[in-house]
Order: sequence, then C-alpha cells, then structure tokens
Amino acid sequence: MPNYALLLAHDEHPGSTTEWPAQPGGLCEGWAEWYSSTPLLFSVLLGDASHLPERVPCSAYQDKESLISLAAPINEVKARWQWLKSVMEPLPANWPDSLKKQWQEIDSLITHSQRNWLLLDCATLCEYDTDTPDYETFINTLRDQCLQWECTGSDLPESLQSLKQDAQAQWGWWSDCVIMRTEVVERDNDDDWPAWLKDHYVERYHSAWDEDTDAYYVMPRKHPRTGDKLPGENKREHWPVGLVTPYGRWLVKPIEGASGAYSSGGYINVRYPEVQEGEGEKSGLKDLNGTWVVPPSAGYRNAYAITPQVMACKSAHYPNCEDLRSLPGLELLQEGLSSIYYNEEEDRFIRADKGPYGDSHKLLLKADGQPLFDASRYEHINDFNAKTGLAVATIREPYVDEKGEERSHTWEGVIHITGQEIIPCEFKTIERGFSSSPPKIFPGGKLLAIDDKGHPRVYSTKGKLLSAPDIWCPPLNMSPKKNELLTFMGEGPEAQMGMYSIKDFSFSPSGETWDDYRSAMRGMFKGLGGETPEVTTIDTTITRVELIEAEDPIWMEGMARILCLGEESETAELMAQWRACVADPDPDDMGWDDDDEIDPDVMQITGDENALTLYWVHLIAIATQFARFDWKDADGIANTHWLPGTDDWHWDSPADGVESGLEHLAEHLKKRDYALIKLATDDDSIRITVVRAEDAEDLLERLAQAAVSASNYSA
Repeated sequence: MPNYALLLAHDEHPGSTTEWPAQPGGLCEGWAEWYSSTPLLFSVLLGDASHLPERVPCSAYQDKESLISLAAPINEVKARWQWLKSVMEPLPANWPDSLKKQWQEIDSLITHSQRNWLLLDCATLCEYDTDTPDYETFINTLRDQCLQWECTGSDLPESLQSLKQDAQAQWGWWSDCVIMRTEVVERDNDDDWPAWLKDHYVERYHSAWDEDTDAYYVMPRKHPRTGDKLPGENKREHWPVGLVTPYGRWLVKPIEGASGAYSSGGYINVRYPEVQEGEGEKSGLKDLNGTWVVPPSAGYRNAYAITPQVMACKSAHYPNCEDLRSLPGLELLQEGLSSIYYNEEEDRFIRADKGPYGDSHKLLLKADGQPLFDASRYEHINDFNAKTGLAVATIREPYVDEKGEERSHTWEGVIHITGQEIIPCEFKTIERGFSSSPPKIFPGGKLLAIDDKGHPRVYSTKGKLLSAPDIWCPPLNMSPKKNELLTFMGEGPEAQMGMYSIKDFSFSPSGETWDDYRSAMRGMFKGLGGETPEVTTIDTTITRVELIEAEDPIWMEGMARILCLGEESETAELMAQWRACVADPDPDDMGWDDDDEIDPDVMQITGDENALTLYWVHLIAIATQFARFDWKDADGIANTHWLPGTDDWHWDSPADGVESGLEHLAEHLKKRDYALIKLATDDDSIRITVVRAEDAEDLLERLAQAAVSASNYSA
C-alpha cells in the first residue's frame, strides 16, 4: 500500500466517532490525494499564519482518540482559496490546457462544496505509531508549515512559488473518487470490476496487482494508437500496458506505449519494447504518483530502482552487467555488476558481484550505493542482526585434491557491520536459525562454530574463544537443542556419547556409544567423526519415528529458505508444513491410492538414497514452489506466469517444443537474477522451480546430498 495524504470534506467536526463512508453521497466527500508527501496546496487550504489547522482524531484508524489529523472549517478554506486565486490568476500562458482545466475543476469543487469541515489524513506518511511523541512532532511540524504564509496581499509569497513552478506535484490528484481511500483499497477479481475497467481492459496476467501503488496491471482490449484488437496470449509481449487504481487513477497510461510497468525501490519502473536485439529496453522511472523522475529520453536501458537512492541499468561498458546510479541525480556509483540483491526486509544492504564471471568479487553497499566496507574477500555475507551488527560470512578456499584436480572449500565465520572479523572464516558451519540468518546468540552472548572435523568452538560476540573441548558432533547433529549439543568424546565405536552444554561448557555422558548411535540410525549412514557420511548401497527400511529423529534442521531450513526466496515468514510456514507432513503425511498429498498396500510408517531407501531423500519426497508433496508438466506440454510451459520472475515472460512459439521453452524461460529469468532449476522425476514428466541466482549452487549441493538429480538451466 502506498503512503498518502488525503483530503476529505465532512458535514461534521471530525471526532472519535465520526463515520467516513467509502461511497459517494453520504456524510463526506473525497477531494484529492497524493502519494509519498503532502502537496503544498493541501497545506494552504488547511491554514495560514493567523488560522492554524486544528489537530483532530480520525476515526477511520484503529487509534480513534489520538489527534492524528488536521482539520479546518470550510468557510476558512474557501476564503484562502479565493485569495490564492487572486494571486495566481491569470494563469501562466505556457501552462498546458490540461493543467488549466484541473485548476478550474479544483475551483468548482471548493467553491460549490456544501460540507462544513475539511480534513487532512496523512497518518501513513509518518513511520511512527500515532500515539508516540515522534508522531506528535510530525503532525505539529506539518501544522506549523502554515506559519509561512499569511494569505493576504496581492502577490504570491516566495514560500508558495512552487504552486506555479511545480504544479503537478504541489496540487495533488483531484477526484471525488478518492473517497474510496477511507477503506482499504484491495484487488477485486476481474469479474467484479466496474464497467469502465472491465469493458475496456484485461489483467496483464492472472491476479496482476501492484501492491506498492494499489493498482491493477492491465492491457487495453484495443490498441490505443492503432485500434487493433488484443491478440492471443502468445503475442502480447509488446502490447501496451497500464497501471490504474480501482477508482480510476492512471499512473501509467496505455497510450504511453510501455510494454512493462512494475514498482520497486519506491518508484514505478517503465519498460518499452526492445528495438534491436541486445541493445536493451528503453526505460524510465516514475515516482509512485506517475511523474517522471528518469524519463526514457535520458537513454538508460533496462533501468529499475533498487532503493529510493539507487537505480540499476544496463552497463554502458561491460556486457551482461549492470551499472548503479544515484537517484535522482544519476551520478555513476558502480560499474560492471551482476547478481544484484537488495535485502529490504532484513538489513537493507545491497549485495552484488563486481567483475566478469569467474573473476568477480563481492560488494556490500548501503542503501545509497556507497560501500559499507571492503567485502571483496567474501563469497557471501548473510543478513546482519540489527541489534548485534553480526552476520555470517563465507569464503571459498581453492585447493588441489589427490587426483590433481582443482577443488575448493567453503568456510564460514562471523563479521561485524564495521567489517571486523569476529570469528575467522575457517569453520564448516556457524549456528543460526536459517541459512541466510545472522548467527544465533546463545545466553551469555555466545556464538557456536563447528569446524570440518565436527569440533564445536564457542566464542563471545566480541570474538574471544571461550571453549574448545576435545569432542565432536556427528554430521546429522550439528545443531543444538535447548542450548545443548549431542557430541562424542573419543574415537571409534566406543566413543562416549553425551550432551555438551553451551551454557557452562560441561560434557554429560549418556552411557551410550558411537556404535549405539549408529545402530539407532539403522545403518542409514556410515562414517565417523567429521568425515563425509558414506551412504549405504543396500536396501534399507526406516520407520517414521526413525525418520523424524534423523531430521537435519540445517539442511531443511536451507532448502526451505532457498525455495521461499529468503522470505523468513514463508520459510517458517513451509518448514512447519514440511515437518507436519513428515510426522503425519496426508495420503492425498503423497499421491497414495486407497488400493495401494502402503504402510505409511515404514519406508524403503535403496542405492544412494538416504534420510534426506525421504525428506525431499515429503517436501515436494506439500510445497507450492514447484511446477510439473507432461514431457510434451509446451503450451503449459508457455502459460506459466506464477513462478517468481515469470510475470512478464512471454514465449510465443510452443511449436518449438518443451526444451526450447525451458531455455527461453531460463534466459529470461537470468536477466532478473533468478535461476531455473529442472528436477528429476520418477516418470517422463518435468518438474521445475525458480530460485534466486545466488542460491542455485547451494540448492544443487543440497539436492545432491539427498541423492536427487537436478540441473540449472540458467547456468
């Protein structure tokens, strides 16, 4: 939802019980709105140095008592308008007719209004809660802005000159339809659209809705320039599009000829059809009100906003790369970048790779595009914890194996937001909630690291080594539960099993041995200590209880995080569904027929399969992140627009076959920093999923651990 300023006129003085009906003809009427800021004209109408607006409640919000809005009597509003007209008219001769017409419509609305009070609702423009001192400062500052003009005299004061110089932004968007803003603006099914929309437009794709602007993403049924009828789905790639709110406010009009429009970074990104293959799409950025900030005439290709301060565009000097430029100034910040990712939900840093593929280094940038610190030695830096300023970082260390082949190790450590390395990057894993999460802070301000031999090491958040016991963890139990870690002391079958306390660093023997533990796993895995588990090659049965006990939370959480594109709430939801399916699978989800003689509590693994294979089988049964097609269903692939990054993908040649479609889709996703993963199935069907490009290799490694074949079409 956009943040907005809204002008409403009402019959009664606004109070905690005032009703604000969202339909015209009631107690109130809508006047105007504007996204992201309060237009100067709104403030002029509400008050002046001698008549400051009154602070009043707005009962449309849950907080019905706090004085969160501004109001003024209509008679004072009309008096200020008449004064403004006297100093603004005659209107500048160079103004377009559309602007002069809008002025006349505003004049008619104000002059003929029969309401008694004008209210400014601007609560969403403030980031603070309405019952806080910070919000009070915000609303008082807005009220006190009226002290800058007297609304007397025959000349327009300097403080109001922008009403002439930047009329579009300082007047707002005027229409009685904004009365709909008194309720939550939501998407309706196209069957329920009003006639003005339904009769002339269709959704660009199913459920096409831009949440940042509360607008439908639509196509006209007739071309606005040629009059041609809307073609079939496979021929709409270059058809004009538009963004329009449910109450008729056009932010991008189809007549502009754009073939793509979507919001990010606080802007609307607008794309036009590519004229010559490889040159990139002509593009520009509008603010959320539909006003050009970076017009297409500026010449940037494939431009889109990453943050309110940074824009990415096709690199001028580096093939298949992007440059970063500042907003709105367009100064060059970085050149030759790839895999750009802005972590808006977590630490609000920009991550990117700089340099050609195979010889690139990592960049970590602030929201304004300036480096946070030199991150070039790291392969990846996870989310930073807002409180501790800590993040998990990884490095890749090359080596030559016994066969003389070049390999590499991936090591993890912990770094501070200042760039200081708290735990050196020499460990197999750093304990955390999800794969991309900050390091977990245990009671007493402790961090847990485990090396490649399974040895636990406990550090303070300042980087001091607190404990380095001579014990080791088995590969499936490297994550503690209730601040205790299942570990072994000694070597061989008789190694003592016990619980290692991260609280007091004690080791409490359980009386069992490594041989007992291995037997409990029913021979599923072989290998000792930190050695890579060697999967059994004979058929093995495993009970559901044993499968639950064999859970590898690090592997599971990593898989879920990758499939959910790093969204933690969705990851947590998928994890809960996954665990529920493993514990008590639904026969319908698993595809079990009533006639099948299946014992749900006993499972078989064969060949290279292992416990992770069974976990994977349960995941694909319930996860919605996969698409599955018949091996010859090219039309089904062409109509796939719900997977991440496919909303603006179009493939109009299904006759070329399924493989051609997958290759076309993969190439499209690659430009959006996504990867298309094709997964093995037990029949001739095709299963695919889409992940962030930076996660593709991690996903393939995790699938290999589960003995699942997969390939990256976008590589």
